[in-house]
Formats: sequence, C-alpha cells, structure tokens
Amino acid sequence: MELFILVAGAVVLTDAIKFPLEAGEDGDRMVIQDSNGDRVKLACVNWYGAHMENLVVNGLDVQTMDFISTKIKELGFNCVRLPFALDTFYKSRVISDSLLTANPALHGKTAMEIFDKTVESLSNQGLMVILNNHISTAKWCCDENDGEGLWFTNEYSEEDFEDCLLEFTERYKHINLVVGMDLRNELRKSHGVPAAWGSGEYNDWAAEAERIGNKILEINPDLLIFVEGVSYALDLTGARSKHVELTNPKKLVYSGHVYAFSYILSDVHSYEDLMKKMHSMQSFVADQGHDYSAPYWMGEFGTGDNGDKWQYIIQFLKENDHDWAYWSIDGYKYPGGDEESYGILERDYSTIRHNWKLEQLQSIMEPTKILEN
Repeated sequence: MELFILVAGAVVLTDAIKFPLEAGEDGDRMVIQDSNGDRVKLACVNWYGAHMENLVVNGLDVQTMDFISTKIKELGFNCVRLPFALDTFYKSRVISDSLLTANPALHGKTAMEIFDKTVESLSNQGLMVILNNHISTAKWCCDENDGEGLWFTNEYSEEDFEDCLLEFTERYKHINLVVGMDLRNELRKSHGVPAAWGSGEYNDWAAEAERIGNKILEINPDLLIFVEGVSYALDLTGARSKHVELTNPKKLVYSGHVYAFSYILSDVHSYEDLMKKMHSMQSFVADQGHDYSAPYWMGEFGTGDNGDKWQYIIQFLKENDHDWAYWSIDGYKYPGGDEESYGILERDYSTIRHNWKLEQLQSIMEPTKILEN
C-alpha cells in the first residue's frame, strides 16, 4: 500500500528558498528543486485579466493591488501564474480609471506599467511569478475558432511572439521571484491547422518551444521554461518520441491542463481510470530515467462544484504530489460582467466563494513524501 506523509517543516513561503530553481530527481520522479537541492512545490493560483480586452488584472476596481497580492499569500499559495496577451505588450494603452477605482495611484498608467506593478506587488509579498503568454489578440480564451491556437496568428507573426517573450524576459530578469515563463497557453487548432508535436513542419510546437526556450535562457539562464502540451494542453504524449531539448535541460518543466469537462476524461468513471489517463497523457513526463524526463506542472484546473471528477483530480494531485496552478483567484470574468464561477474569491476580491474548495487546495499545498510498503 502507499503511505502519504506530510514532510515536516515544509513551507510554501519563499524566504527559505535558494534561487534559482531547476529540475531534480526525487526517487523515481522528477521535481522542481532550489539551488540547495531542496524540493520546491509550486502551489500556484492564476490571476487573470491582463490577457483580455481591458489589458489589466481583474479586481483593481474593488481592492488595491497589494490587498489582492496579500490575500493570495494569506490563503497559502506560494506563486501566481500571470497571463498576458501579445496585445498587452504591443498595444499598451493607458488603462481606464474605471477599472482602477480602488487604485488611484495607477490612474494614467499604461497596461505594461500596471503589469510591472502587478509583478512587483506579488514579488513584494514573497510570491513566485510564472509569466504566461495566454493569447495574442486580447480576449477570453479558448476555442478552435478564435484563430489563437498557435503561437503565430493573422495579426502577429512568430517573430512578434518571440520578440514579446524575450522583452518580458529582459524586463523582469532582475526579479528572482519571477521564476518561469509558461511559453504559450493551450496549443490547439487554428483556422483548421493543428498544433503538431515533432512534425518538423511550420506548426511544430515542440520545435518552436525549443527555439524560443533557448533564446529566453540566453537572456536569463535562471528561468524555468514551461512547455504545455498540444490539444488544449491535454496531450504531452509527443514528448515520448520528441522531447524538448534546452541548452540547460534542468530548466525544462512540462505542463498539462485538465478540467472535469476535458475530453480526455470523458470515459473516466473512477479514480483509477483518471490516474491511468492522466499518467498516459501527461504526468508520465515526471517518470525519472527517460530522455523526456522533466517535472510536471498542472498549469490549469478548476471547478465550480464538488463533483466526482473534481475530487479525482484533487486526489491525483495529492497522491502524486505534483505541482499545480488553480484557475483562478478571480471573482469575475469582466468588471460588471459574469462572475467567475471557478473563482476562489467573490466579486469583492475578499470573500471566499467556496470554503470546501479552498480547504481542498490547502490540503495539497505542501509536499508529501511517497513511501511504499
């Protein structure tokens, strides 16, 4: 049987971490470690909005930026996945004061100036930040008809994509709590063209992840490079035959997403089913001793209800001790618009929406040691 023991003295705070981070081995699996070789478990939450039409993180109309950053820390998370669009950078307009009601000091600032302040606010709280290019043209994501499934679009070229990520790398390389770049969100079909893996063609995501990943490491060799799978980040199986080769292999982390509605779980009727499906499609990359071996990070998962498949996902993360980033902290999708039913916070960005969900997430924040009898 398997026995799960909470590691004594494990912390989610970053003051005990020796940066930079890198991949390492823990028994028969790959994990993220600090420069002392100690395990660092990423227990993250997504904070979105900057990748959408308003070009700014949500919640700044109801709470100060520092209040939200502090709230994230107080809830126990040790890092934030921070999505942005190429538009956030290339069309960095002055943000409307109506979106910043609770933050008058930000009035008159541009999208990138406020993004800078967001990164600064989070890092001042001791929270690690993982930057994520979520989309090119700012909007809600994702489907196969939005033209955003690849890293190049009708509006933005591959060069535009790379230049933006390299500029972000340069912009934040002085902040050691900016620990990684999640290169692109949920690769999928775009205008009927699939995101391929290892094809050697123009739509080969593995090849592009390798190219841009190595360019990023030339600017900041300390960053972790997060590479999502294809088909909405559900499928990492291509890594078995074509792994992403970085100049420093210890900087590679593979990322997968999963929700109760994800197609790969359509035939899942038990936890054992889910465990087999997740390992075969995604988490196998963390198995030590293969060309493709690298830490695994569940970069998105979330729910609005406490259903069976959600409970299976929580059990999967708990029993396998994988790193993760919950979607999301947000209380709404757009200011004045629909609520974010998956959000940890209510519209006031202060009240907990579902205590049961927060308790479940807090139960998987600290590392566990897996022993077999």
